[in-house]
Amino acid sequence: MSAVVEKEKVGFDFRTFSLMMLIAFVPMLAGTWWLFASYEDAYLDLTGGHLGDIAETAFHSVNGYLGNQIIVVAGLTEVPSLQEVVRTGNLDLKKDLEVVRKSIPKMETLWPTLSREAPQAKAILDNPASRFLRRYIETNKYYRDILVTDFFGRLVAATSKQTGYYFAREDWWKETYGDGVRGSVYISDTHYDPASKSYLMELAQPFVERDTGVVGVIKVVLNMQGIHALIASMQAGPGTSVSLIHAKGDVISALGYTSLTQSTYPATLDILNAREKGRRYFLSTASTPTMYGLSQTSFQQIYPHLNWIVFTGGKVSDVIGPLPQLRKYLIFLLGGVFFCVIIATLIISRVESRPIIEEDPHLEKL
Repeated sequence: MSAVVEKEKVGFDFRTFSLMMLIAFVPMLAGTWWLFASYEDAYLDLTGGHLGDIAETAFHSVNGYLGNQIIVVAGLTEVPSLQEVVRTGNLDLKKDLEVVRKSIPKMETLWPTLSREAPQAKAILDNPASRFLRRYIETNKYYRDILVTDFFGRLVAATSKQTGYYFAREDWWKETYGDGVRGSVYISDTHYDPASKSYLMELAQPFVERDTGVVGVIKVVLNMQGIHALIASMQAGPGTSVSLIHAKGDVISALGYTSLTQSTYPATLDILNAREKGRRYFLSTASTPTMYGLSQTSFQQIYPHLNWIVFTGGKVSDVIGPLPQLRKYLIFLLGGVFFCVIIATLIISRVESRPIIEEDPHLEKL
């Protein structure tokens, strides 16, 4: 009688395997979460630096726009008809100056009562210089008003009838006159004009003659549409936009804001704190997390009256794009793989545990 050699069966411990899979799944899940979180932080840092660069570019673009306006107005001081009207007004310098000074308050009091057709008003508003200025602003949609004064600060030409006649007491006139030799460029802050329902700013420059110094002043009133168009044209990337605000929070130009909004930008305090600390970018902790990139150059360093801040901002959810969704899908994928492995293991363990040869009851009798 030959000995029966039993074939060794493959043993598979399903419980041990499941436990090991579970132990491996938890660190794998945590590692995946950490990996994506670290990548998001690095990506936000990279994006923040990029937003800061865009804000710096926007600053230089706005500064370039203002510089171009300064050049344009400087060109107006070289127009012969404007130089001539200033020179004509300054002929009074050869008269009795005491008499001239006494005449100024009288005309200043009379001016608001004059109609547009009054001879004194027509002499100023219908002279060749004023007609040139009206033609000029008709071709430049960003110019609202222009006026010219002589050495005394008296109005000698304008595109429309001004509320005042004598301007030498005005801060903008004094600053433009400066030392009386070379004068200086004056750029005002923005102010809201209820009549036009828009924000305006003023730019003034002196008429300068080589031998006598400052002989007159020209002031241009600009609307902010040129800067609005410039800010709107800045491409900051998906979900981000460039904005320009005043340091006190008034919105000068920003996506979703108009001249009728007149509201304070909600993140102004955070932006001011970040700028004070010299940060190029920061992550706002508001209810809707937002990434901001700041310009490191200040308008006030160049233009004393412009305490403006230019920055780039975007919601974190828009900045990082599909990363959170990708992380969620990957976690679901890992969970699905784990579940499928468990099911497959269960099926395989049952198949492997079956006898290779079905037992025959007759064999027990042998």
